[in-house]
Amino acid sequence: TGTITAANAEGCTASAAPAAVTTVAALEGMGLTIADTCTSDATLVVTSTDASTGTCPIVVTRTYRITDACGNFTTATQTINIEDKTAPVVTGTITAANAEGCAASAAPAAVTTVAALEGMGLTIADACTPDATLVVTSADTSAGTCPIVVTRTYTITDACGNFTTATQTINIQDTTAPVVTGTITAANAEGCAASAAPAAVTTVAALEGMGLTIADACTPDATLVVTSADTSAGTCPIVVTRTYTITDACGNFTTATQTINVQDTTAPVVTGTI
Repeated sequence: TGTITAANAEGCTASAAPAAVTTVAALEGMGLTIADTCTSDATLVVTSTDASTGTCPIVVTRTYRITDACGNFTTATQTINIEDKTAPVVTGTITAANAEGCAASAAPAAVTTVAALEGMGLTIADACTPDATLVVTSADTSAGTCPIVVTRTYTITDACGNFTTATQTINIQDTTAPVVTGTITAANAEGCAASAAPAAVTTVAALEGMGLTIADACTPDATLVVTSADTSAGTCPIVVTRTYTITDACGNFTTATQTINVQDTTAPVVTGTI
């Protein structure tokens, strides 16, 4: 009479079930009450057989047979749940990566196998699931601008849903300067000093109106920053060399120069009579 208490065990196969008991005393310690009219408890023979089904858990049904001295027997069953509850063991770190680009989408494609992750610096092992059967997934988050820092979280999941994570840092940086083609048309100004040069322009649109074509892979024209600096030499004319610097959002820049000739073409003004 009574029932045998179910048991739970950590493991990968039915062989992880605890050893079967072989005495009436042990069975009674597990929840049964056993009595035979003619055979004493110590003489009753206890045997058992196991059958298993399922995966997570593996359910072992253990059938005990209690046999008396005349071959009469009764059976009792015990359920043993064998479950893999241990996540894959991941050691090491994934090597950081660098990529050229303007957005998080420039990050290299995520890998999808344990072999690929191990090639990137990890060691991965699972007690119950072979490497080829472990499932690798990933998710990305990003922050910052120059660089954009992508944190890629890999999840390694075994056949019973236990998982471990590992992260990789990917730095995405725009290192390409704006592309400037063409030349700025030279200018002439009337005057006596370099300060007579016309005011410098401050936008890409104005520079393009002066003969340049400007493009940047990551920064729109309206956001490119235009600055300038002048140097001068000579007298008649004073030659002003104006250097424009076109800078993108990540500090990459290209320069273009304009020549401005400042010339005094006005004769002396003479009034009165000799």
